[in-house]
Amino acid sequence: MGGLSDQLRALDEDTASVYFRALHKGRIGKARDVAEELGLDPRTVEDAIERLTRLHLLRPEPGHLTNLVPVNPEIAAASLISPMETEIHHRRDLITGIRTQMHSLMHGYDEVQRARKPANPVESLPDGAAVRGSLHMAAAACEREMLSVEPNAPSWADLDDTLTRNLAMLERGVRLRMLYQHSARADLPTRGHIKKLIAAGASVRTTPQLPNHLVIFDGEIAFMSRPGEEGATPGAVAARDLSVVGFLTEVFEHLWNSATPYSASDLGYQGATDEIQHAIVTLLAQGFTDEAVARRLGMSVRTCRRHIGALLQNLSAVSRFQAGIRAAASGYVDAR
Repeated sequence: MGGLSDQLRALDEDTASVYFRALHKGRIGKARDVAEELGLDPRTVEDAIERLTRLHLLRPEPGHLTNLVPVNPEIAAASLISPMETEIHHRRDLITGIRTQMHSLMHGYDEVQRARKPANPVESLPDGAAVRGSLHMAAAACEREMLSVEPNAPSWADLDDTLTRNLAMLERGVRLRMLYQHSARADLPTRGHIKKLIAAGASVRTTPQLPNHLVIFDGEIAFMSRPGEEGATPGAVAARDLSVVGFLTEVFEHLWNSATPYSASDLGYQGATDEIQHAIVTLLAQGFTDEAVARRLGMSVRTCRRHIGALLQNLSAVSRFQAGIRAAASGYVDAR
């Protein structure tokens, strides 16, 4: 799965341009000829052809095995997804069996818990397994609304894990409001994940920067990510104190009201470019490096520098220092 996820994340502009070139020409020949036509490095074209072949978007032309022809993306997707769906059905049967076995123990567990003192209003969840288990329990009990803050593009495993859980809540009529960083608009796996949620009824907005992960169920319990020590697995904190949950809900509402709505039809950074450039120039003015800016905005350093280049061009600046002065003068950042 990791190899396929890496290939999907590698569908960058260069790879897409090689695919569309094959689409227009009807085939792909020598990488050197393609590189010369597209103005790319031959090695870049070779890597793109390899990725497209692994993703079944290019296949050998019958009778001309040295040539590759483009494949309909839906057909390519079907050939990749079919074995995954078989595995998913197997996993779901296994999950149902596990839940049935564990549920038989719940009555005795509940009796013992009720005999103990009331649950701690703030509970530490030490690792990923404890976090996932607690989230699934809270999601299954959620009846009205779930609020979530997702500051970084999740891994494939996280996407697979949360999609089923969130779709199940939407099917029960639970309202979902989800906040992502603008960088999620350009991350193909996350964008596909979000589109499925929107199609099922979730509301999604994006904003330049977000704090740590946060999930709130029914205004009664909140889960906050807790960075672990260096080399340790990060855990989380579950808060049941209503004053704490209420405060976190107000923080979410503040972020939500200033965020940009996201539609399933939006492409890339559509509608969010100005906000991204404003966030970048603000962080640069505060002395952050390109790497630190990219990390805060949840994007690659390469993408960040591309935005910086566009920003310099928009401000007709030849240096970052000059861009800072002009940005302050034009209202991008405070002149202080």
